[in-house]
Amino acid sequence: MSAQPIQSSDEELRDSVPADSGEVVFPTQGEVAEEMRQLDFLLGDFRVEYTNLTTEKVTTGEAKSSTRPVAGGRFYEMTQYVPVPGIIATWLIGWSAVDASFACFYYDDWGHHGTFTSPGWTSDGHFRISGESAVFGGRHSFVDDFTVVDADHFVKHGFIAVGDDLIAGDRMHCYRI
Repeated sequence: MSAQPIQSSDEELRDSVPADSGEVVFPTQGEVAEEMRQLDFLLGDFRVEYTNLTTEKVTTGEAKSSTRPVAGGRFYEMTQYVPVPGIIATWLIGWSAVDASFACFYYDDWGHHGTFTSPGWTSDGHFRISGESAVFGGRHSFVDDFTVVDADHFVKHGFIAVGDDLIAGDRMHCYRI
């Protein structure tokens, strides 16, 4: 079996224009995916009341969350500032037309990172993101389940997937400020 060369997208573009035309054709950026509107409830600044259910003793506290459009609105960047245990976590979420789902990337200032996907809002009124993260020295599967209470309040329930079971990990009430 011999290796076949793979054309780069530049070669494909070049090869799509007749050589004698002298015209250079570049692809256009296109419009922002309409599906991004599904995430508008995340936009803005929020005061967060959180409950951490993963510790031996359940802990509560307040944090901040801020979400802004980036890359011309093709992605939303949500940054959470959690004073205890002292972590800054960032989500980058955008619509993938190729995959017909949301692509989500997570990283924080402790070095944790993960990739997630979501089909979008479900018929039961939930926006669920699921995937895997490298955290605390291992790989773990997570599900984050968002519901909107009203225009200024949404709730996120976080779960850790253990086999077929979802174990509650945290709860965040986010209030627009």
